[in-house]
Amino acid sequence: MIEPQRPPGRGVALVIALAVLLGGGCPLSTQPEGEIAPATPSASDPGKTENEPVTVRLADGKTLDEALRQHRGKVVLVDFWALWCLPCIKLFPHTVGLHERFADRGLAVISVSLDDPQQRSDVEAFLREQGAHFENFLSRHGTGSRSMEVFDIEGGVPHLKLYGRDGKLKKTFQSASIDPDEVDREVEKLLGR
Repeated sequence: MIEPQRPPGRGVALVIALAVLLGGGCPLSTQPEGEIAPATPSASDPGKTENEPVTVRLADGKTLDEALRQHRGKVVLVDFWALWCLPCIKLFPHTVGLHERFADRGLAVISVSLDDPQQRSDVEAFLREQGAHFENFLSRHGTGSRSMEVFDIEGGVPHLKLYGRDGKLKKTFQSASIDPDEVDREVEKLLGR
C-alpha cells in the first residue's frame, strides 16, 4: 500500500476540517475499523483486462460526463477517492472486486482520484498495485474544494456514485456511511434490471 507522500497543505487541511465538522468525509473516525473485504472475483471474467496497463488521465466534470456517456447501456460505479484518505484506501479493493465480479454482466467502474496532479505517478502506482484495470482519472483541480464542486461531492471521500443503464444517477454512497454490502446489493439490483 502506498502511503501519502506529503501532508496536506493549509487549503487541504481546511477542506478536511470542514468536512469533519459537517459530519462527513475523510478522515472521519466514524468509518468502520479494520479492513473492508474486497468483493469476491468470479473465476472467469471476460471483463477483466489484466494485460492492459493501468493508466490515469487528468479530468474535470466534462471529462467524467463524457466517460459516463460512453458507458450508456451499462451500470456505472464511480469511486471518488484519494491517497491521503485511509477509508478510501481500505474501500478501494472492494471497488476493484466489484469490477472483477460484474464486468461481464455490464458493470463499468471509473475511479477519480482527488489527489494533486503532481502526484500522478503515486496515484498510478497505487492503481497498478490494486489491479485497477478500468478507467481511472485524476482531478485536474487537485485536492481542494474545487474538485468537490466540479464532481458534486458532498461530505468528503470516499464517495461512490452509481448510475443505471439509462445514464442517470441512481444512488450515492456518502463517506461516513458506506456499507460495502449495500453497494453490492444496489449494483446487483441495477444489473438485474
